[in-house]
Amino acid sequence: MRMSKNSVNIDVPDLCYCSEFCPLRTSRTPSNSGRRFVGCKVSKENGGYEYFRWIDPKPSISVHQYPEVESSLMIRCKDGENSCDRLKQKLKDVEQERDTLCEKLKDSEGKLIALRQKLKKVKLERECAKLKLNRLVLLLLIILTVKWFFNMV
Repeated sequence: MRMSKNSVNIDVPDLCYCSEFCPLRTSRTPSNSGRRFVGCKVSKENGGYEYFRWIDPKPSISVHQYPEVESSLMIRCKDGENSCDRLKQKLKDVEQERDTLCEKLKDSEGKLIALRQKLKKVKLERECAKLKLNRLVLLLLIILTVKWFFNMV
């Protein structure tokens, strides 16, 4: 595979002197924005050696020499931040809606329990009314039977 003079092969990860693999990172500084590098993840205070190597070559032009390029990059960066902020707000709105729906669900479950209890009470009252009616009919039948019996004798 043939590589251009501006590209670097990074198939094998760099190993620092402290025996830690160096992760691939991207610079966020204004002078090297977007430029990739590898560096030791262990700080010098924690025994690291501060191993560092650029992966991407330094650009031949500086964005500071061309304000319109810098301005364009800043606009794109701001757009990215705005998109992130919009997504965070949308997530917050969705979470708020979820919480509201959970509260409504709890209220609905409470109402459902109350309605089931009411239905049970109504069914019991209806059964009682049926029993009373049956007793009344039975009593009338007994009275009619007794009256018929005495009329026959």
